[in-house]
Amino acid sequence: MTDITEFLRDAAAFAGVTTDDILAKALHIEDGAIAPLVDGMDDTTRALVVRLDRELRIRNPGLHYVTRKMFIGYRREGTTSTPVGERSQIFASIIRSPSRLDVVLPVDPDRFGSIPNAKDLRGKGHHGVGDLRVSLYSVSDIESLWV
Repeated sequence: MTDITEFLRDAAAFAGVTTDDILAKALHIEDGAIAPLVDGMDDTTRALVVRLDRELRIRNPGLHYVTRKMFIGYRREGTTSTPVGERSQIFASIIRSPSRLDVVLPVDPDRFGSIPNAKDLRGKGHHGVGDLRVSLYSVSDIESLWV
């Protein structure tokens, strides 16, 4: 038995749940973490956010959500001692909007500005963490982020 399997078994026994329940919680599968973000969105936008969230979780197991009034940030696992430290670890921000999906990324707009539907935000007031906003209108737009 591996250390991971043993840990999952022990954690599940302690909590009175299954190992699948432990994994689902750790991976944010159907835990409702993005419910506040998608509440009030139209069906198309909600479906796109759920798809993007899934893709981000697949590529970043153990990520954490950072909830703000105007956006939801995705932060890699780890601890920070200050809000500034937490902000610097956010690698994607989904802007709250009822009818469109905008993602702000902390990347160099000169290097990644050729992404379709991208806008350079340097020097402009905006919500989210980063200087490049990408508007996503379809599943293929989401898939193109990883090509």
